[in-house]
Amino acid sequence: MPSRVLFGLGVVEKIGAEAKMMKAQNVLIVTDLGVLKAGVAGKVQESLLSEGIKTEVWDQVETEPSLPCVEKLLVRIAQGGFDLLIGVGGGSCMDAAKSAAVLARNEGPPEDYFAGGKKAFTSRPLPCITVPTTAGTGAEITWDAVIKDRTGIKAVFEHPYVMPMLAIVDPVMSTSMPPRLTASSGIDALAHAIESSLTRFTNPITLALALQSIRLISSNLRTAVYQGNNIEARYNMALATLTEAFSEMNAGDIEAHGFGHLIGSIYKIPHGIACGIALPYAMEFNVVVSADRLALIAEAMGEDVLGLPVREAAYKAVHAVKRIIEDVGLPTTLREVGVKREELPRLAEQAVTIPWIKVMFSYAVREMNRELAMKLLEDMWEGKLGAQ
Repeated sequence: MPSRVLFGLGVVEKIGAEAKMMKAQNVLIVTDLGVLKAGVAGKVQESLLSEGIKTEVWDQVETEPSLPCVEKLLVRIAQGGFDLLIGVGGGSCMDAAKSAAVLARNEGPPEDYFAGGKKAFTSRPLPCITVPTTAGTGAEITWDAVIKDRTGIKAVFEHPYVMPMLAIVDPVMSTSMPPRLTASSGIDALAHAIESSLTRFTNPITLALALQSIRLISSNLRTAVYQGNNIEARYNMALATLTEAFSEMNAGDIEAHGFGHLIGSIYKIPHGIACGIALPYAMEFNVVVSADRLALIAEAMGEDVLGLPVREAAYKAVHAVKRIIEDVGLPTTLREVGVKREELPRLAEQAVTIPWIKVMFSYAVREMNRELAMKLLEDMWEGKLGAQ
């Protein structure tokens, strides 16, 4: 995890003092135009300037950052001689900052360091702070960063050196999020929490964290979407995201994120929406091996499972997740986002052959092959779920 996490209302105002304690003299704020125009990055810059710290803003992070985007950032870092990076924004901005921080200190082609690639990072990163303005990815503390490869497929840098030195999580920073972004980022957090409950590496600690995150999301996401200024809902969603991030970075993500990365990359679907489409079907895929954990998820979501057979309780979780996705106005089938049925065989082949996608399935309890991938994709396309 990062060296420290600051959480609470108004804690972003401490970032200048924190940077000063890190002896930073020349800071680059890494963000995107949307965050900059919303005035959120300006709050960070004001705090830094109040401490006499030289500050520059780089606002060219893409919606789904690619290797060329990160390489442009690396050029600016080298030119400017910055001694601290601060990623301000959603997962894309934080992942771009984290990636650039570690790549700035490790030589060679960036793609060699992708999970499932040729080598691991060996040198510590440039100091990095993260400040999330969304509640969903958990990128503020995790040791991974999602970046598109040169073909446009999402890949992951995954190593302890990818983690930031400090995460500053201020729920007030997320109040500017529009409803659809609130929904998609919240469903991404739910996917992280649920998937990290179901992997080969889930343990009692990660499971407890994941279940608490699921409770918070189930109770607060709808309110955060439809009452964006409700600070209690924003606070609880920020806390839920931070909580699931501790679980996810230790237990991992599995099928929903694997297919979400693939579908999102190819069809240009926002990350949380793509993962949300895959999530209920990926959960059903795991009923045969993890019904007991899915029953716990159902209970955490507020479902009445008292006295039910474990398999029936597990399906309560599957359908509860589909309902919350529908309730916040997001799609639940591939048809709804323009995927053609005849394209499914190609997607199934890519799911089990692209290294950056295939590596996600290595965390799963069930093995994945082309036939199983095809069946999952068909269910996602048709909207087919059982036992209700």
